[in-house]
Amino acid sequence: MSSRLIENGWGVQELAIPSSSQVFSKIFSDHRVDVLVPADLSPSTPVLVMHDGKNLFWDEQSSFGNSWGVVGAVESSADKPVVIGIWGLVNPDFPAVRMFELAPQQVLEEQPKLWGEILQFAKTEQHEAFADKYHAMIADQIIPEVVHLLNIDLAPERTALAGSSMGGITSLYAASIYPLLYGTVLSLSTHWAYWDPEIIPAVINRISTEPRTRIWIDRGDLELDAMYEGLHERAAELLRSRGWQDGHELQAHVFEGTNHSEPAWRERLPQILNWWLN
Repeated sequence: MSSRLIENGWGVQELAIPSSSQVFSKIFSDHRVDVLVPADLSPSTPVLVMHDGKNLFWDEQSSFGNSWGVVGAVESSADKPVVIGIWGLVNPDFPAVRMFELAPQQVLEEQPKLWGEILQFAKTEQHEAFADKYHAMIADQIIPEVVHLLNIDLAPERTALAGSSMGGITSLYAASIYPLLYGTVLSLSTHWAYWDPEIIPAVINRISTEPRTRIWIDRGDLELDAMYEGLHERAAELLRSRGWQDGHELQAHVFEGTNHSEPAWRERLPQILNWWLN
C-alpha cells in the first residue's frame, strides 16, 4: 500500500536508525506532513496523529537536537500504529505563530479574558487564534487521504491525537470538535500555565462524554513543568467529576524528576502507547 503514497505525491524520507517502517512526506497548506508506515500494515492498523512533527522522527531536524524517538517506540509496540506527524507553520516574522495555531480558538473567542498572561510569556502581541482551520486540515484533508491510500478502516477506538505542551492543550480542544474521529487524546506536559486558570474548565467541559473520549494527561515536576502543579491536578479532578474513571478512560500522571523536553516525553511514550493500544 505504501506505493500508493508515492503515486499520489508523497516523497520517501530516510530514517537515521534501522527500521522496518518507512516515512513518507507531503505538504498540506504550508505544513509538512510525515507519515510513518509500519511494515505489518492492515485495515485495522491504528492511527496516531501527532503535533510538532518536526520533533518526532529525527534528532537532527528537531528544534532542540532531540526527537520523541517515535520510530523506536512504534517498533517496540506489539500493535504498531501509522503515525501522522504534522509540522507547525514556520514564519520568521511571526515567531509565536505556533501558539496561535494551537490555542483553543472557540474557547478564547467566547472568553477573551482566558488569554491571561500567556502573551507576555510568549513575548508577542495579540493575534487571533486559528486552531479551527488547523484541525480542519488534519481531520478533513490529511487523515482521509492517508487512510484511503493505506487502505485503513478508520475507527475512533483505533485513532488517537497526541501532543505536548501547547500540543497537549490543542489535542484536548480537538477532542471537543471531533469526538467521532479521535477516540483517545494523549496530552503530555499540558501547558496550563500563564493562561487564566479558568481555561481549564473551559477546555475540559467541552470534551464529549457520549462518546467518552479516552484521555491521558501528565506533567513532570522540573523547570516549566513544575508550574503545572495544581493545574494538572485540577484538570484531572474535573474530568473525574464529569464521569471519567481512572484506568481505561483516564490516566493522569506526574513523572517525578522529569522536565519539559523531548527526552522526557520520549522516555514515557512507550508506556503511553501501550495504554492506548491495550
